[in-house]
Amino acid sequence: MQTVLSRSLILCAVVFAAAPVHAQEAALLHASPPRAEARQPLQLDATLVDGGKVLELFVRYRGPGEAYVQVPMERQYGDLYRAVIPAEHMVSPGVEYFVEAAMVDGARTPLFMSALRPARVMVGTQAPEPPPARGPPGRKGTREAPRSSPDIDAFAPPSGAGEDDDASRAPAPPPSNGPGTRTGTPDSRTSNRADSVDSRPGASDSRASSTPSGTDPRASNRTAASDTRAASRTDTSDPRAPARANSTDSRTSGRAGNSSDDAMAALNADLPPAPRADSRASSSSRGTLDDDLALYSAEDVLAVTTLQEGAVRTVPAIGASFNRAQMIALGARTVADVLDVVPGVSVSRDVQGFHRTAIRGLRNDAEVLFLLDGHRLNNFFDGKALMNLPVENLERIEVIRGPGSAVHGAGAFQGVVNLVTHHADGVRGAITTGGVPRDDGRLALATDGHLSAAHTTGDLRLFADLDLWTQEGDSLVIDHDALDDESVAQGLRDVDQPAGRTRDGRFFVNAGGGVSYGLDSAGRLGVTARYLSEKRDALVGLFDTVGNDSQLSWDVLLADLTWDRPLSDGGQVRARLGFDQQSTDRLFQLTPLDFRTGDGLDRLFPDGLQEQTRVTVRTVTASVDADFALAKENHLTLGLVAEQQSLSQYDYTTNYTLDGRLRPSPAAPEGLVDLTQGAASRRLNLGLSAQDQWTVLSALTLTFGLRLDATQLPDAEATGALDATRMVVRVNPRVGLVIAASDALVLKALYGRAFRAPTPQELVERIPDTDYNQGRFEGNPLLKPTTVDTFELGMDLVQAAGDTRVRVRANAFLQNFASPITPVDTSGNIVPLRNRELGVRVYGVEAEARLEASKRAVAWVNASLSRAQDLEVPEQSRLLTDVPQARFNAGVSMPLGDWLNLDVVVRSGAERRNNNRSTLELIRRYEIPAYSLITAQLRTEPIWEHFEVTLYAQNLFDHDLRDDVPRPDRVTGLLPREGVSGYLTLRAFY
Repeated sequence: MQTVLSRSLILCAVVFAAAPVHAQEAALLHASPPRAEARQPLQLDATLVDGGKVLELFVRYRGPGEAYVQVPMERQYGDLYRAVIPAEHMVSPGVEYFVEAAMVDGARTPLFMSALRPARVMVGTQAPEPPPARGPPGRKGTREAPRSSPDIDAFAPPSGAGEDDDASRAPAPPPSNGPGTRTGTPDSRTSNRADSVDSRPGASDSRASSTPSGTDPRASNRTAASDTRAASRTDTSDPRAPARANSTDSRTSGRAGNSSDDAMAALNADLPPAPRADSRASSSSRGTLDDDLALYSAEDVLAVTTLQEGAVRTVPAIGASFNRAQMIALGARTVADVLDVVPGVSVSRDVQGFHRTAIRGLRNDAEVLFLLDGHRLNNFFDGKALMNLPVENLERIEVIRGPGSAVHGAGAFQGVVNLVTHHADGVRGAITTGGVPRDDGRLALATDGHLSAAHTTGDLRLFADLDLWTQEGDSLVIDHDALDDESVAQGLRDVDQPAGRTRDGRFFVNAGGGVSYGLDSAGRLGVTARYLSEKRDALVGLFDTVGNDSQLSWDVLLADLTWDRPLSDGGQVRARLGFDQQSTDRLFQLTPLDFRTGDGLDRLFPDGLQEQTRVTVRTVTASVDADFALAKENHLTLGLVAEQQSLSQYDYTTNYTLDGRLRPSPAAPEGLVDLTQGAASRRLNLGLSAQDQWTVLSALTLTFGLRLDATQLPDAEATGALDATRMVVRVNPRVGLVIAASDALVLKALYGRAFRAPTPQELVERIPDTDYNQGRFEGNPLLKPTTVDTFELGMDLVQAAGDTRVRVRANAFLQNFASPITPVDTSGNIVPLRNRELGVRVYGVEAEARLEASKRAVAWVNASLSRAQDLEVPEQSRLLTDVPQARFNAGVSMPLGDWLNLDVVVRSGAERRNNNRSTLELIRRYEIPAYSLITAQLRTEPIWEHFEVTLYAQNLFDHDLRDDVPRPDRVTGLLPREGVSGYLTLRAFY
């Protein structure tokens, strides 16, 4: 592995030193809507490419008989910009607009159209129907989408175009009547985004319907050195032209004889007549694949891999992305519902009720990094994350399977999940109600509501959102627990009565807001804050007994100050100062009410034996990163981050003494160490990263990344005493090779390394042992950081035949974990932690396919198979089987008439069994059968363009799904999961 590291370092140095410095001209990726509603604001989204010399973007628009009016385009995140044409200017017959940039040299340069050749949007009228001769007639009665999603093209400013008049005098290429007309640009990349279509859930293109992973948002640009996009396609050359009648390029002037053009005469009186394109114009050498890939434009955006948005198809990682339309089509209510359909990922619950995410056969809370708008959700103390948020407030969920430490540092170990909140202008609301039918005939109600709003005025942008969630939860029988004999002997229950029932009540609040302001050439300054609060029951209890009165609460505060500014040399700089605080209060009931530990009044516990743990952690983060265009198709990203984590509160109290007597009031047990004062209570992380993406040839892209991390860890003596700290340095390289073998086929070869340090809980928490508080981790101060080296091969294939498109993805991986931190039960109750010195090896394959027969008819399937082996035990006991080694997921969306859609999702997992790494694991056998869960929903098309209604059922056939428990010899029925449930959702958006 040292050879691999040294080679990657040499390659990085060669690339950085040899790349010539040459900045590209700015280009704009934008789709002009052909039609809009009268008296409704029109939102325009665009992506800026190579905008290092751009200070600001402006939209200039006009209505009938009006002069041009200017509004700024506000940067949302990444390279996405947005402007809104006010409702009072949206009058019939239409509006015209163009986009121009204020450059660093003071010039005004049009990036999309110009004053004398603007884009045209029809207002209050139907888009023109295509001539019958150009394709088969549309289906009778089909309702047309109010705002369609045309292809997204890259526009570069005309040579020497600094003013409108100059642009109008520049010779223009002959326009085409076809929907795919493209203008030459020095940048051959085409980067489509989900936000380039209407961001309203109901108005989003239905081509972004359910799929378990994203598909391509960008057209592959693997052409010859000269840009061939200047060649145009006519309607007759594209057999699908009728299906995209509304996608006509806005750069094409009005057709002769079109009544809509006559109605627009007041708008374009100064527009010179355009020559009619020859119907026999040659089609682009790229064929129709650009349009085929554009159908996936709303599905495939990833920013978590390189800190810049890119397509899943071409980023140097194995990942998936889900936008709002996809999450709705999946019938997902929470983040866990979405993650459970990702290939190679499975989600389970433990006896305490926490959702646990396993990636590629391994499950560890501290090894999957969860991010919410750039904030780490993983708790510094134990690595758990408050991740199961409602999806109504999310714009996108991104999932990377494999290491991410080269970008995100420690903790991005098995994978990274990035949650991006929705900040589009407008007002959105949703309410869901329903529940779970209990076996006692009652309906356990669950209701959640969402409300959000955002508004941009001038340089000022505001947003706010609120989620509320309340549920009673299912109540399922737990037949046996560890106190069966004692509870019966004390008369607390009869021998034929169960030990208790699960409790899954939950109350959750998610409230956030922010403001940003454009400072002209000084960049943009933003402030955001978010508060998360969860109060819930423990599903069963702490470990092996039912504790129905357990109460768990979790409060999270996230705040940050951000600043970003384009650089004059072709890049961008970003800075962030963040503060996070997490407070947990976990009260566990360990025995039934009125439980006795012996004779005497001081051994009677009216409220049962109880313990309570209160923990507060704080994190302060400062980071700076910058993007540079070293050369054409060569982009360098540099980053510096400093993070201070601290354990500010740790209180562990019980209402019983170590010998089982009732305390007058809860207090800390004898011998408990104050963890807030030790060397493990604080941690400083320093990270320096560099990443270069170099398109060597039009079909070959190399990525070299390197991150150097210095982490403050306790310096333990041989005796285990923690009296000092030391800085541990880790180097995390990443190398990626992406080859576009053809326009349809992309191949990937990837290598990456990641590391994670042990959590304070793993290092130092040691609870005094009693007969009733079993199932604890036993902290080990001698633990050392663990690393993983991952090798991956992947492919992405897109094929089209007429209106049908098929995408196939597949990848194989090999992961070698060095000194993993793994709990192996060798004592019976207290779980000792140590590094597995011989490591763990994981290998497997993942595949997915998606078939799109029409905009609303989609089918998808994915499957994964992995083998995880603990190399420290004999070969016959190496296989780790406590999470499904094989997963299969599938879904279909189909229209039921013009107004209704049916979505069906199937989630399947293979059989699970106990591991066999120790004698106790071998004795405590369990076997969980394979399962299949079906979700079905009926979903309307937008009603009056502002409302959607969804009726859906989860676990439709009430499959008896169960998860594993730490002591299957005591909780013999394992952990039952929720059964069939049904919900009704109403969404509104304005």
